[in-house]
Parts: sequence; C-alpha cells; structure tokens
Amino acid sequence: MTEFNKEDIETLNFIVEQVLNTGSSMSAKDLVESRKIKMVDKAGYGSLTPDFDAEKEFTRYVHILESFNVCKSNATKEGKYVISNSYTLQFQKQGGFKKAYADQKDKKKKENLEIRKTKIDLELSEKMLKEYPKTKWFARIGFILAVALAVFEIIKFIKQLK
Repeated sequence: MTEFNKEDIETLNFIVEQVLNTGSSMSAKDLVESRKIKMVDKAGYGSLTPDFDAEKEFTRYVHILESFNVCKSNATKEGKYVISNSYTLQFQKQGGFKKAYADQKDKKKKENLEIRKTKIDLELSEKMLKEYPKTKWFARIGFILAVALAVFEIIKFIKQLK
C-alpha cells in the first residue's frame, strides 16, 4: 500500500465522497476548482512554482486511491480521472482514509517494536554465545566434582561396611 501524509486525508476523503455522491468522475481540474489542490504558496502568492503541475499532484492521489482499491482511474487526452468502484462505499463506511491513516500509524509502530525486539534478541544471542564457553567449562568442572564426590561417598560407605 502507498503511504500518505496526514495532510492528504482531507483531500482523499473528499475525492471518495465526491465520486460517491455525484456518481461521476473527478479530475485534477475538479480538485483545483474545489481548492483541494491549491495553486498558491503558503504566503498566498500566485503559483507554487513555475513547473508545479496539478496533474502530478492528482496522479499521486490516484496512485494512493488505487493502492487502497478505492477508485478506478482512466486516462484520456484531457488527463486522468477517477470513478468509484464496488469497494468505494464500503471503504467510506469503514472510516475512509482517516482510519487507513490510523492503521498505517499502528502498523509503523508495530514494525518499529518488532525491529527493536529483533535487535534485543540479537544482542542477547551474541551475549549468550560469548558466555557459552565459560558455561561449558563450569558444567565440566561441576560434573568432575560430582563424580569425585560420588566416588568419595562410595569409598566412605565401603569403609563403614568393613
């Protein structure tokens, strides 16, 4: 699945809502007209950059929508547009991209925990491998002492019988 930012949630949910409510397609032009793709910079001046293209931004949104299997896209001479599919309404009822973003965050958190766990397991394994030869010698010495004590007890027992 394609990851998206928190700022994208509003626009992505807007696209899903519009294709469901209108029953028609949506294009980059529609997003610019509805001011979901802004053609001004943060200070409110003209265009973001001379090479800024609303179609590129819309293509990014289309890629996200398709990766979640929420909408179908088609391309024409005028550009790309999206339309709803059989999963669009169900996706919206399940919480839309707000829920998908929360799931994405939970997944990242889980992955980070698993990475930490793996690192800790690796460190513990390395420590255990370093300690293994010492433990092995302690076990050998313990076995020799146990055998020696057993022999000593047997000899002591035999002397008591005589």
